[in-house]
Amino acid sequence: MVLSWLPIKLAYEERELLDHFIYTASSTLAIFEPDKNEFLGLLMRLALSDSSQSSMAVVQSALALSSFHRNGLQADVYRFKARALRTLITSCIPRIEVPTLVQHIAASMILCHLEMLGMPNEVSLWYCHLSEAKYLIDNACVSGQHFQHEFSRLLGWVEYHMVMARFSIRHWYMHEDLIEGIKSSVHMDQGTCQLRKIKDVSYCSHEILRYLYIIFETIRNLTDSIYHSDEYENFLRCLETTITNISLFAPEDISDTLRSVSTAWATTIELFKLAALIYLKRASRNFSGTSSQIDAMVQRAYAFLDDLEAFNPVFPLLIIGCEARTDEQRMKILEHVDRAMKTSSLMSLHGLQNILQQIWIQDDLAVDYELDYLNKLDAVIASHQIMPSFV
Repeated sequence: MVLSWLPIKLAYEERELLDHFIYTASSTLAIFEPDKNEFLGLLMRLALSDSSQSSMAVVQSALALSSFHRNGLQADVYRFKARALRTLITSCIPRIEVPTLVQHIAASMILCHLEMLGMPNEVSLWYCHLSEAKYLIDNACVSGQHFQHEFSRLLGWVEYHMVMARFSIRHWYMHEDLIEGIKSSVHMDQGTCQLRKIKDVSYCSHEILRYLYIIFETIRNLTDSIYHSDEYENFLRCLETTITNISLFAPEDISDTLRSVSTAWATTIELFKLAALIYLKRASRNFSGTSSQIDAMVQRAYAFLDDLEAFNPVFPLLIIGCEARTDEQRMKILEHVDRAMKTSSLMSLHGLQNILQQIWIQDDLAVDYELDYLNKLDAVIASHQIMPSFV
């Protein structure tokens, strides 16, 4: 897009950074959308709708992210980030109205992605910004006019990150001392930021995300009293059937360009489905041994990955990569990760290589015994000082 007029005054360098954000945001932001350009258009409308403080918060957060992406960690990044935070504070009133509400959410999410690019921190500030965005949503009328039409995309964006964050939380918070350490270092109450309970996923999110949320929330350990009950068995069986039956086909009467987008999106959903089913089977029974059914799903996943030029979402790559047993399979998944890194600058992809290699080492060392699947993920993910993201 070409912006011929702006409602705000920007210096020449800032205008260049805004242009850079527009040109590169689709690869910088993790967006669970079939058409990222349309979503980027929404962000730009929120940033440039007027000269209000809430619009400036979106602009300044975009400039901070763009500066980091373009020039690395320089003083400008901290300056733009500080401006965005100050503007969010000054424009915050007891009752935030539309469009201020959605602009605050957009600014918080862009700051979340800034932290995900690799900002040096001792705590998971990316989750703090994400949690703030979800807090604004949860305290608004989600079923009302706030998130109707195009704004529902903003809600889906936040909830995609929250669902994936639920996976991070499940495997990263292994020990009570980690939680206590966060309380003391961040000075936060039990109900805020990283310790805040995630509410249900709304209608705005794709159904695969809703079922992933259910999996992360309800999978039980062997020591749980409900683990061996008939109700739990039936629940797992119904959940597997429901996820398997999720389908997405491209309409017949669309252009070749839109059909290409729809085909890639359908393939993305299929990869999320396979990852969800593999994780469901592994985690619900907590086993890492051989399974012909899982092997067949992994082969389908490799075929889908080969069909895409690049596949950036980290969670499916992690779950599929955990199943790699031979050097050939491992080289193949690393090639897909490397291909994704060329089109995305999120640090989670760089960290994924390290996580997979640690998991493969554990598998190779387990010669005479079978590893617990959940314990394996816990050990590797919890070894990170800062909670990793898997968007």
